[in-house]
Amino acid sequence: MRQRPSLRQGSLLNFADGAISLASALIVSVLLARTLHPTKFGLYALVMSIVSFAYLFARAGIPGTVRRYAAEFDGRDDRALIGIVAGRGLRNAALTALAAALLLALAAAPLSAFFRNASLQSYLLIGAVLLIPMVPLSVLRAVLGGLQQYRFLMRVTMWTSPIWLVACGGALLLGGGITGVLLATLGVELVNVGALAWKATREVPMRWSLALPEEVRSRMQRYNLALAALILLDVIVWQRSELLFLGRLSSADQVSFYAVPFALTERVADLIPGAVLGVLLPGLAFAQASADPTRFAAVFKEALRYLGILTAPISIVGIALAPFAIELLYGKDYAPAAVVLQILLVSIIFGVLGQASRSALLGMEAQGRLLKTGIAAGALSIALDLVLIPRWGALGAAIANTTVQATWSLAIFIPLWWRLQHRATPLREAVASS
Repeated sequence: MRQRPSLRQGSLLNFADGAISLASALIVSVLLARTLHPTKFGLYALVMSIVSFAYLFARAGIPGTVRRYAAEFDGRDDRALIGIVAGRGLRNAALTALAAALLLALAAAPLSAFFRNASLQSYLLIGAVLLIPMVPLSVLRAVLGGLQQYRFLMRVTMWTSPIWLVACGGALLLGGGITGVLLATLGVELVNVGALAWKATREVPMRWSLALPEEVRSRMQRYNLALAALILLDVIVWQRSELLFLGRLSSADQVSFYAVPFALTERVADLIPGAVLGVLLPGLAFAQASADPTRFAAVFKEALRYLGILTAPISIVGIALAPFAIELLYGKDYAPAAVVLQILLVSIIFGVLGQASRSALLGMEAQGRLLKTGIAAGALSIALDLVLIPRWGALGAAIANTTVQATWSLAIFIPLWWRLQHRATPLREAVASS
C-alpha cells in the first residue's frame, strides 16, 4: 500500500492549494468591490449566496460521504471498492446537479421578486447553469481528497486560479460586470472538472453501476442521510444565511458591509487553519480503519495543537488591523465593514474548534450528536437573525453568527473531548502494565 502524507505534510500541501486560491479570490473580490461599489457588490454577494445555498443542497452530502469512505477503504487498500463508491457518487451528483439547476432556474423570477431586485433573475439563471459542473467537481475533489492526493489538487489550483483571475479581470475591464464574472467562473469550473476527472480515473477504476456490499451500502446510506441533514444546519450556522436575511430585511449596502468581512474571514480560515481542517477527516477516517483508539485520539490532539497555534494570532492581529485592512483593500466606502470584520474574527476561533470537532465525530460515525446539537443551534441562529438584523443590519448579523458558532462549537467539543480521553485510556493502561 502506498504511504500517505502525514498530517503535517498534507496540511502544508493543502495550505499551498488554499494560498493560491485565496490570492486569486481576494484580488477578484477587491476588483469587484471597487468596480461595482457597495450597492452592486451587495447584489453580486446576494447572487453568489443563493447559488452557494443551492450548491450545498445539490451536493446532498454526497462529496462528504465519498471522501470519508474513500479514505477508509484506502486504509484497507481496497481500490475496487473505492471505484464503486466514486462512480456511484459521480452518477448521483450529476443527477442532483441537474435537478438543482432546473429548480433554481424556475425559482429565479420568484426570488427576484422576494428580494425586490429585477436584475437578480438573469444572474440567477447563469448561476443555475454554474451548478451543473460545480456539484460533480466537488465529488471529484472528494475522491482525490479521500485518497490524500493533495499535491495534484494543488497543481491544478496553481494553473486554474490565475486563469480565473485573468478571466474575471478581463470581464470587468470590458464592462461585463456581474454577468461576465459569472461566465468566467463557469468556464474555469469546466476546466477543473476535466483535470480532476482525468486524475481520478487514473487512481481508481470507476464503476458506475456495480452494487456495494450490503454492509457497506447501509453504513454509507446512514452516514449520507445524516450528512445531508447536517448540510441544512451548516447553511444556517456556518455558511452565509445572514446574507439572505440581510437581503430581505436590510439594504444592499448592508449586504456589502457583511459580505466583505465574511469573505475575508472565510478565506483566511480556509487558508491557514483550513489547511489542517481539510486533511483532518481523511486522516481520522484512515486512523479509524486501523481500529487503534490511541491513534485516532493522537491525530485529533495533534490537529488541535496546530489549529490553536495558527488561529489565535490571526484573530488577535486581525482585530487590531481590521480598519486599516478594509480601507486599504476596499476603500473608504466600506468603512462600516471594519467593526463587522472584528466581530467575525472572534468567530474564527469557535468556527475552527467546531469544524475540527465535527470532523472527529464524522470520522467516528457519531453524526447523531451533530444533528441533535445542530438543530438547536439552527433555531437559535434564525431567532437571532430575525431579532438583530432589522435593527443593526450587518453588525447584528455578525453578532448573531459569532454567538451561534460559539454555542455549537462548545456543545460538540466538550463531550467529544471527554469521550476521546476515556476511549484511549484502557489501551494505554494495558500497554503500560505489560
